[in-house]
Amino acid sequence: MDWFPLIVWLIVGIGALLIDIVTSAFLFVWFTAGAIAAIICLTLGLSFSTQIIVFIIVSVLFMATGYPIVKKNMKRTVPKTKTMEEGYIGREIVSDQNIKEKGNLKVDGIYWTVENKGEEIELGDRIKIVGIQGNKLIIEKIKKNN
Repeated sequence: MDWFPLIVWLIVGIGALLIDIVTSAFLFVWFTAGAIAAIICLTLGLSFSTQIIVFIIVSVLFMATGYPIVKKNMKRTVPKTKTMEEGYIGREIVSDQNIKEKGNLKVDGIYWTVENKGEEIELGDRIKIVGIQGNKLIIEKIKKNN
């Protein structure tokens, strides 16, 4: 048995697996599956050109079917990191000015353009940040319970 093809497929398979482990991309592991298929062809005595064709076909098929599944599952299991603005949603603050429709408010030392989606806000009213629209915070006046 000629050792050269076996060494080539082992280097390709292990190299692709190591790249995937280092990058966590799950993009190269499919080449490892192709290398395993090529090694199987080698043990069956098929030519090197057949091994290359099988390697390409198996790698492409596994990548086309496996990568979307892995990517979808990873998105589902990895929690989304909130941006600074998204962390503001739900916060309650005291208004430092009257706001009819639009205005500027200081939140954590940063001035934000705000858009009022509720009734008119007066100086000292408690308001709640209910959303984000572009670079504006959407606010509403908190109704007092009587």
